[in-house]
Amino acid sequence: MTGAGNRAQSGALMDMENVMLLTRNQWLGLSLLVVVGGCTPFQPPPGDYTQWKKKGVSQQGVDDAMRACGYTNLDGVGDKSPIDVVLTRFYCMKDAGFIRTDDLDLCKLGRIGESPVCDGRR
Repeated sequence: MTGAGNRAQSGALMDMENVMLLTRNQWLGLSLLVVVGGCTPFQPPPGDYTQWKKKGVSQQGVDDAMRACGYTNLDGVGDKSPIDVVLTRFYCMKDAGFIRTDDLDLCKLGRIGESPVCDGRR
């Protein structure tokens, strides 16, 4: 074969490799799209205000009661309050007749129950 023939054959081979590489990249991209597209997006937990209920009390009434009990952040995200403050707010709501839809009882959770706020609530 002549030099021109080898270059033509070599060029055709490189084009074929590029097509295969492109196809491989397309498959990778498609696979990634399927995997990511098939996942559900991150869902943050529901806010604290959605967990408190009391018969005959509207959501606005729940919000008002939470504020009266000292809650400043009704969704609870990022609350850095000391545990005794959290417990005082929580049991203020319980003492006002509200119940948690998730049946959470903080004083029955491990070492939290050692807080003086939990005396008589364990």
